[in-house]
Amino acid sequence: MTSVRSRRKQKSSLPRQTRRLNDKKKKVRILSNAIIAAQWDEKLTLSQNYKKLGLTARLSRPSGGVQKDLTRPALASSAETTAAQLEARIIRDIETGEVQRVEYISKESALDVQVAPTTRASTNVVKQLEEYASRGERTKERTQSEREKDWIKELVRVHGDDYQAMAHDQKRNVWQQSAGDLRKRVSKYKAHNDC
Repeated sequence: MTSVRSRRKQKSSLPRQTRRLNDKKKKVRILSNAIIAAQWDEKLTLSQNYKKLGLTARLSRPSGGVQKDLTRPALASSAETTAAQLEARIIRDIETGEVQRVEYISKESALDVQVAPTTRASTNVVKQLEEYASRGERTKERTQSEREKDWIKELVRVHGDDYQAMAHDQKRNVWQQSAGDLRKRVSKYKAHNDC
């Protein structure tokens, strides 16, 4: 029989994966964009949803899990041309870096060129998002809470427009806001409350 300390050492600190723990995993909730939230399917994974919507989850590297289609168009002159006898050149846009077309060239004949244009997947969701983005940036202005209004009102009552004194007031400025930050808060308070 082992001692209590030995039994405690034998236990693992890592939690055991059970069905109960897996059931408690959070589901993805889209709160940032109403267009994506309306089209989101809870039964699909994140990658599947993004693919269905015409979006990509990762911009810097391939998302993985899906094998790319590497088929190339057949050359008109020679049907028996193998992959070893072909060369390909990728033509990109200078500004965006987006692939415009791929040129396949036979090593035997440099004149034999076929162009395979690439098209961007444009779904209804992508069109809605592009239209939304073209309208410009819309940020919701932060409103001051009643507690913050009372706090600013008290600072203005005691110090007036002396923001340095407000910043050094340890009793009323307990969060140690700077003079510049207090100036912004006071000007916002005065603009909305007609002081």
